[in-house]
Amino acid sequence: MEGILNRTYKDEEVKRFNILYVDDEEVNLRIFQRAFKRHYNVFTAESGFDAIKILEENQIDLIMSDQRMPGMTGVELLIKIVPKYPNIVRMIMTGFSDEDEIIRVDREVGLDRFLVKPWNQEDLKEEFDKALELRNPTEEEKPEPAPAPEVKKETVAPIKPTKQELKKEIIKSVEARKNMMSTVNMDQVIEFNVSLRESLLPRQEELRLYVEDAFVLYEHNRVNHNGYWFGEVSDKLLMTSFNTNSGVIHALTLNTFICATLMELMYKDRIFDPSEILTSLSTRIQNRFFGKKYDENICSVDIALLIYDKQDESLLFGGANHNLYSFSKNGEFKTLSGNISPLIPGVEPDVNVLQFDTFEVSELYFISNNVIDDSTKKSESNSALLSTQLLLEELHKFPMIMQAKLLHEYKYKSLVGVRF
Repeated sequence: MEGILNRTYKDEEVKRFNILYVDDEEVNLRIFQRAFKRHYNVFTAESGFDAIKILEENQIDLIMSDQRMPGMTGVELLIKIVPKYPNIVRMIMTGFSDEDEIIRVDREVGLDRFLVKPWNQEDLKEEFDKALELRNPTEEEKPEPAPAPEVKKETVAPIKPTKQELKKEIIKSVEARKNMMSTVNMDQVIEFNVSLRESLLPRQEELRLYVEDAFVLYEHNRVNHNGYWFGEVSDKLLMTSFNTNSGVIHALTLNTFICATLMELMYKDRIFDPSEILTSLSTRIQNRFFGKKYDENICSVDIALLIYDKQDESLLFGGANHNLYSFSKNGEFKTLSGNISPLIPGVEPDVNVLQFDTFEVSELYFISNNVIDDSTKKSESNSALLSTQLLLEELHKFPMIMQAKLLHEYKYKSLVGVRF
């Protein structure tokens, strides 16, 4: 019993500082909590507003905030709280340079440390300890008061770094982090992203719980830029297929983010309108990945989205540079066209929503259709589409599971089919 009491007492001594981490990504908060809970009393907040409430109810020694958050940025949070809590250690964490904003907060309220994502646990703990000990020295560390000088000397305020000097320091910090990241094994990074994407992709068996005769063809590898997702709530089934026009890592990250966002829009926000879903998706991709510096050459998304209301047997379709292909009950082939333009992050899509009933269609196929502007390649694209139509006309009467096997033999790698 005595050993347990002594150990508890020592733990309390070690954890003498309260630190608050602010980030709108819940997964980042959980990782931070696990990393530092043995060393400090850790508080977390998902927004600047939640952080202010925690500060009002607890004595916080150090606050570290992510910079880019909806509602209130990290800089805005620090500027707001420092007048009320002038002795708190304040740090900004960001994955972007944000030079002007960092300079602004340092000029207005002072900044103890500017940190660049991704962080290393040992390095970050060292930064915390240095800043906390400087602001809160122990009795042994406190310097003895200096004797009063015989002659009063004029005190000179410390010279703050110029804007140019601070900017150089920020750039130096960013470059150092980039150099560190260049040594990371990119294969491991890609494989991690692949695993994360795979964990969010629903399986063919799940689709058949919602629609009895259906199939999913999907090539599970790192270079597949296509994705899909489906889920049901309140007798409404959301089915979607998409293609990200970007590099491998961007595509993997965006595919994962799109799946997670669709889950939230469907299960949490209960949004069942294709136009609202695509608009929200565009905005969230912009806010999460690009801020104000989006370059449409980096990425765009081709997406087809279908809402099936099981109660009234109705279907709503909206798409961006991605069509649906269907057969009517009498076997007539039809293309359901979405917008010509892809989904551009931050640009509100002008979605052409089509509404029809299940008795009007027999089979529906989600096939990624990336429109190519190069006139020399348009004929190739059209002939490929024509051959796909002819192939589907030959196969659509077969059971869906048989269609999937035959389409796979014809090298189709990303395709979802359903029969109503």
